Amino acid sequence: MFRNLTDNVPKNIGLYSVGVMLLFLFRVPINSLQLLLSLLAFLVSYSSIYVLNNLYDIEDDKIDEKKILRKPLAQGVVNRSEAVKIFISFLILGLLLSIFVNLLFLCVISSLVFINTIYSIPLKSIANQSLEEVSPRRLKHTILGPPLVLLMQLLKIFLPWTISTEVMQFPVLFAVGFSLIYVILFKGYKEYRTIGESIKQTPFSFGIAIAVFVLSMSIYPEPLVQASIVIYIITGIMFFWNSHLTDKKVLMLSPIYIFLGVVILFYLITNI
Repeated sequence: MFRNLTDNVPKNIGLYSVGVMLLFLFRVPINSLQLLLSLLAFLVSYSSIYVLNNLYDIEDDKIDEKKILRKPLAQGVVNRSEAVKIFISFLILGLLLSIFVNLLFLCVISSLVFINTIYSIPLKSIANQSLEEVSPRRLKHTILGPPLVLLMQLLKIFLPWTISTEVMQFPVLFAVGFSLIYVILFKGYKEYRTIGESIKQTPFSFGIAIAVFVLSMSIYPEPLVQASIVIYIITGIMFFWNSHLTDKKVLMLSPIYIFLGVVILFYLITNI
């Protein structure tokens, strides 16, 4: 169960770090201790959702050879009652930590948990064509799925800004562009596509993401820095074009790619 929870930690730290990056980009003063506390509160409270998802996905995970290897509930290593206790414990602890950050942070975390819950849990049962079995109908399987994923990623990026005094300066357009790229890659990951295939399958969404980035550069300060970040993102996409997000190449080279991004960002902020 611990491994199953920690599988999602790098992804969430990455999205949270985008918000921190934007704070640095716009030279907003930040409190390092508050940033760390808010990150901890976010990771703990949001981990509860992954346990809840596993509870509702047990049967699907059992028939997926790849997923069952990292799904303790599907393997029977953890039973339902134990999973419910873990879910409640993580959620309560995360929300308690959120209270010590501030009210706005607590509201955003609560919104994230609520949106992901309605996104994941079965809403009603609809019989399939054979009428022999009933499958759960969820928002993530409807047209509302992608917009909800987009909103959740946007809120994750916004989280670090809840502890700043310049919250109204949050560059929504840039965050939307980044979140759109995430949604495209996330959808491709779920459908076992390579990064290149994910882009090819959603050219309209990718075009909107680029357009939003361009609009952001024309509205917010530091257009050269923003452009450099967009070029960095596109370069990474091109480099990993033929790879799936779980490929060994991506897992091994991503830390180097991220480190180079941090170095480039630091250089740009201190020299432009």
